Amino acid sequence: MSSLRSFHLVFVVTVIIAADMFGAWGVWTYSNTGESWTLPVGLLSFAAGLAFVAYALWFVRKLDTNHIE
Repeated sequence: MSSLRSFHLVFVVTVIIAADMFGAWGVWTYSNTGESWTLPVGLLSFAAGLAFVAYALWFVRKLDTNHIE
């Protein structure tokens, strides 16, 4: 059975991958169709992915400083 820490990290990594893939889709769609709404949506998705990377780093550091496994 996996720990809550492992489950949380797997979930956050999955969200990061999904946000980056959605961002890539938004930018790709904008470059191919020129639909103006897809570029900001794609860029916001990339920003969300970066925010989740920062959150994952913060989460790991917090668990390490509190000695939680």
